[in-house]
Amino acid sequence: MGRATTLMALVALLFIAAQPAGAKDGFHIGINMLFNDISGDINEPEGIESGHGLGLHGGYGFNQDLAVEAGIWKTKHSNKDAGKAADLKAVTIDLKVNFPLVDSYIEPYLLFGGGIFTVEQNGMSREGKGGRVGIGMDIYLFPDTSLNMGFTRSNVTFTNNTADIDCRIDTMDVGLTYHFI
Repeated sequence: MGRATTLMALVALLFIAAQPAGAKDGFHIGINMLFNDISGDINEPEGIESGHGLGLHGGYGFNQDLAVEAGIWKTKHSNKDAGKAADLKAVTIDLKVNFPLVDSYIEPYLLFGGGIFTVEQNGMSREGKGGRVGIGMDIYLFPDTSLNMGFTRSNVTFTNNTADIDCRIDTMDVGLTYHFI
């Protein structure tokens, strides 16, 4: 069996085994893989390539429609020039608005929040703050386990001496979340 066929069979199996969704009240914790693209003034002239890394997230669901989540993650980005790779780190907090669908194992959501971001490269470190907005979906595999996929855009301002450096970070993430029910 080819890779594409195997992947399609796995996705079909996940959808067959999935449980009807319903955002969970209470605590949840998870791990995710992130893919980040950095653009804007901090990446002139496009020297830092897109990167990937891992993160942890956790939160509390107040009800079926609303949760607060915090996350911490790190991605590594190659340098197109001869310089060293860059590390992008973040600590985020978001308000997650769920849109439960009746009798569905897929649950779309919107994120609104902010974070503190750090870029480290060539022995230098810059810290910035910014707002985040995102969209995604949770796919419930079991009543207490969901697969999440999302896209988030962060508009960050880094301070370099007295000048502000604007940046946009586009993040795609895929992860697993365990809901304490």
